[in-house]
This record gives sequence, C-alpha cells and structure tokens, in this order.
Amino acid sequence: MADGSGGTHQELEESPSVQRWLQSPGLSSAPEAEHAALVDLLGGLCEFAGKGPDALVTECLRTTKSGDRAISAKGRRWAEDTIEAFVATKGFTGHQAVVTANALRGFLIHNGIFMQGPASIG
Repeated sequence: MADGSGGTHQELEESPSVQRWLQSPGLSSAPEAEHAALVDLLGGLCEFAGKGPDALVTECLRTTKSGDRAISAKGRRWAEDTIEAFVATKGFTGHQAVVTANALRGFLIHNGIFMQGPASIG
C-alpha cells in the first residue's frame, strides 16, 4: 500500500480500519465470501481514490484548535462524492448503486465517520 492505493487483498484485510469494519456486529458473523467481496469493493474504492483505507478515514477528520480530532465536513463531502463517483464508474444504477454505496459508507461509519446515504427501497 506504499503507493497510496488499496494494496493487495491481504494488505487491506490487515488494515486496522478494515479490521474494525469486518468485526462490527453486522459483519462479524458474515460468511468469508461476503467479507472477501466487501474487501474487494473497498479495494476498488481505494484504488479509485488513490488512498489506502486508513487514509480514507483520515481524510474525513480534522484537528481542532484544541488539538482534538473531529469530523471534517469538507472531508466527509469529499468521501461522499468519491463513493458516488466510484459507484457510477462501476455502472451500477438504481437499487444496486444505493446498496453498493451504502456498503462503502458502512466502512466509514464503523470507523467513526457519520455518513448517510439514500434509503434502498426496491
């Protein structure tokens, strides 16, 4: 992952932010094939954005004047726009686009970044 992209599947899985995501209550008991599909999807987003998974999370944070970390509105908009653009490049539309984007938002959510996308009805 030295080039800033997602890296190999194994490198992605070893990332602390990916581990946190995969060990979340909704995914911890999911089949290995589902984990692999999600990691591959995240790897595609990382490659598209030119950032590793931990850098995607860091991009959504800022340092306050007091030195604390807080969510960056600008960074969160960047992440949302990047997710939407990535999903569009995959050719997904309608329900499939919403579900795919929401899965990627889930990665950020489980790493402390509040994200909200459209509901998937269909």
